[in-house]
Amino acid sequence: MSTPYDQKSIEEKWQKKWQEMKIHHFDFDSDKKPYSIDVPPRYASGPLHVGHAVHYTHIDFAARYKRMCGFNVFFPLCFDVNGIPIEERVERRLNITRKDIDRHEFTKLCSEFAEKNIKTMTDQFIILGESMDSSIYYQTNAEYYRRLTQISFIELYDKGHIYKGKFPVNWCPRCMTAMADAEVTYADRTTKLNTIKFYFVKEQSEPLLNYHGIGKDDAGMYVEIATTRPEMLPSCQIVAVHPKDERAPWLADQMLKVPLFNKEVKIVEDDVVDPEFGSGLVMICTVGDKEDLNWVFKYKLPIEMSIDEEGRMTDICGKYKGMKIEDARRDVIEDLQKNDMLIAQSPLEQSVGVCWRCKTPVEFINAEQWFLKTVPFKEMVLNSSDEMKWCPEFMKIRLIDWVESLEWDWVISRQRYFATPIPLWECEKCKHVVLARSKDCYIDPTIDKPPIETCPKCGGNLKGCEDVFDTWMDSSISPLYNTFWHRDDEKFKKLYPMSLRPQAHDIIRTWAFYTILRCNLLTDEKPFENIMMGGFILSEDGTPMHASLGNVIDPLKLIDEYGTDAFRCYAASCALGEDNAFRNKDIVRGTRLLRKLWNVEKFISNIIKNDVKPEKPELIDIDRWILTKYSKLVKKCTELMDVFDYSQAMKEIEYFLWHELADHYIEMAKSSIYKNENVESISYTIYTLGLGILKLFAPFFPHITEEIYHQCYKKFEDCTSVHVSPWPEMILIDNEAEKAGEYVKNYISWMRSWKSAQGIALNASMQSSTTYSTKSIISKIKPSGSIIKSTLNYPDDHEFIVGKPDVEEKITSVKPVHSKIGPLFKKESGKLTKWIGEHQDELIKTIEGHGDVRWSEIPIVDKKTPDEPLIKNGYIQVKKETKVKGKKDKGVLQFDDFYIEVSGDMIK
Repeated sequence: MSTPYDQKSIEEKWQKKWQEMKIHHFDFDSDKKPYSIDVPPRYASGPLHVGHAVHYTHIDFAARYKRMCGFNVFFPLCFDVNGIPIEERVERRLNITRKDIDRHEFTKLCSEFAEKNIKTMTDQFIILGESMDSSIYYQTNAEYYRRLTQISFIELYDKGHIYKGKFPVNWCPRCMTAMADAEVTYADRTTKLNTIKFYFVKEQSEPLLNYHGIGKDDAGMYVEIATTRPEMLPSCQIVAVHPKDERAPWLADQMLKVPLFNKEVKIVEDDVVDPEFGSGLVMICTVGDKEDLNWVFKYKLPIEMSIDEEGRMTDICGKYKGMKIEDARRDVIEDLQKNDMLIAQSPLEQSVGVCWRCKTPVEFINAEQWFLKTVPFKEMVLNSSDEMKWCPEFMKIRLIDWVESLEWDWVISRQRYFATPIPLWECEKCKHVVLARSKDCYIDPTIDKPPIETCPKCGGNLKGCEDVFDTWMDSSISPLYNTFWHRDDEKFKKLYPMSLRPQAHDIIRTWAFYTILRCNLLTDEKPFENIMMGGFILSEDGTPMHASLGNVIDPLKLIDEYGTDAFRCYAASCALGEDNAFRNKDIVRGTRLLRKLWNVEKFISNIIKNDVKPEKPELIDIDRWILTKYSKLVKKCTELMDVFDYSQAMKEIEYFLWHELADHYIEMAKSSIYKNENVESISYTIYTLGLGILKLFAPFFPHITEEIYHQCYKKFEDCTSVHVSPWPEMILIDNEAEKAGEYVKNYISWMRSWKSAQGIALNASMQSSTTYSTKSIISKIKPSGSIIKSTLNYPDDHEFIVGKPDVEEKITSVKPVHSKIGPLFKKESGKLTKWIGEHQDELIKTIEGHGDVRWSEIPIVDKKTPDEPLIKNGYIQVKKETKVKGKKDKGVLQFDDFYIEVSGDMIK
């Protein structure tokens, strides 16, 4: 190879050239079978971190591999440019809320912010070596994309799957919008459990005081109730006790006074109550959590909300009205203390539902929202998921668990600005809904006029809907957008369903579930054939990466230090579906692997010097051995790549390069080449191996493989790039040659290790006359005798003979095993070691006479087990010298079933 190895310059060179070559563009006119990838459109809310980089690199592995397999790969560059993630960043950056400025001015600021990030991330994708196709680019805030979101809504509405209803929904007070269950995550926190007095309305008999959780003071008899949410007392509707609670017969149907508020509530029996929590009684409010909501429906309770959309207390809260939740909680506790109604406080660890973006604790708000029916279609989603291939398979259970847990429909409306508008108008008088016409989409009902002037039912004024869609309403139609649904019927038939959905496991309940649901409702068919599930990249200590913890790793800094291909080596080591701690050592390992690949290919290029591609001749055994190993590697890697098992595929290829090819085959081949022996067979084999191993590495290391391909192989091959060249195929399978080759390999390897241990240079001549072994083994290695002789530098007359030499063994020394003697004798071990060194002849004589030596035969040792054998039990080792009988100048090396006759002076 003509240029020196410089990984950074190689990467910069090819990143620029690939943009010019456009080899990664999808060809709509091609007859090749499409392989379409439903790429996760990256949020345009900030630059990529190392987790994103690994995830998208895994997707690129699939794209590059499938191109080499002959597919017309559809791999779009795309971005998600909607919703709370971007709005929140803009609000924080400008220290405003969206309500502080004009709606459309705010969306303009969001769009400008996103576009800057898109430019940055596009450059990052190029640096990462991602072969995304900009010719099929999309971003979800574009009118061409939002148009399809609106059309999909209209079709689902017409099918009766959409409805509007007033219902307590998850609500983020900071983002001031409704949320679907799937957008609620959970965070651990320590709070206070407050035990409060609820006084009986009527006088109670004294025996009741014998029960736990019942007390009496000057104000009367009371029950104790523990709560973490005392600010919700004004919305308390009932109190519940478990039917098997010993107090239940006394308490059921009794009335209690809600402390601080002029309100009476009834005690009911309910087997959902946890008798072990707090005092065993629970106050049920509207609405503190999901369990409260279940009780609301069960007992048909009035929905009185104590918290509004901004996270402030409502009118029913009296003096606390308008306070923020935390302030109200503090003041209520103070007032309970002043009125002697607070019995105790204790710390409590709890898991709290929080907004998936801003991490604010989620509340329930009773509000009119738009819903998409999900509960009736649970079986449909599960059946559809069964038609897909999940990689890894165990990830499928997460979807099953989520679907089976669903109790409510999906709230799809959001009270935000920067998202796709809901395409409808409502009559201000009768609330009749007028949908946009599909042919008019994209529309913004806050700007655009309705398709009719007045309400068709009552003639009232029509007002445009100010709500927008949940961002998952956009993301979940990505397979429809990519396959030209409602844009080009022929392309849709050709591309749908898509081949692959790659995604992270944390959005199975959102992106995966919503996509399967909506695409099935709209097309009656699954959205994709395969689903590839990635995991999280954790910090080096195994904790999640968070900006607040300062442990987020920037992939570009790593790439600047080590290079892209080395980073991709780390990415390949991360197993699918698992959370992987970041390991800098794997990137360092990548740099060594790249250097090794370069050096191996450089050696090969020096052998293949002429301008004619080597033809396949009659192959020698050792070439049939390595080509069989290589063919089995190709088969194994193809199977692994087909199921996206990149970490194992990389291990297999890397092992072959380092050990089978570099450590063994090349060492055998170069000696023959230097002696001008077996040249045609070796030239063909080493060319095939060099190009083949390069192609196997190509999806993982695109830059260095492209450079080597152009320097060494392109002049012999038809393809303009290694990345559009055919994936390797098996060359031959010769199991007998493989068995024979393993004997040859192990023989040469043992002898080279022995030479190294003796301090003999590996290329030094070896005075060895004969190799002895069994008939079976000799028949396998003898055809490769010239390879063995040239590699080990044996004399030309070295023979391979069936049988064993007539040998005699002589003990030359006895050595103590310090790892055994040290722990047993501790401080006295030095004295024993010295004695063994000084009494070699005596020990050798004993061993030759009796086969071993015992503690009783060593006078300085006082041992409780005097008859314990020392060789057998590993306290001493015996070194022997093997000689050929009758040949004083000949020694014998023995391993496995081999005996090698060598010059006696070579054995130390």
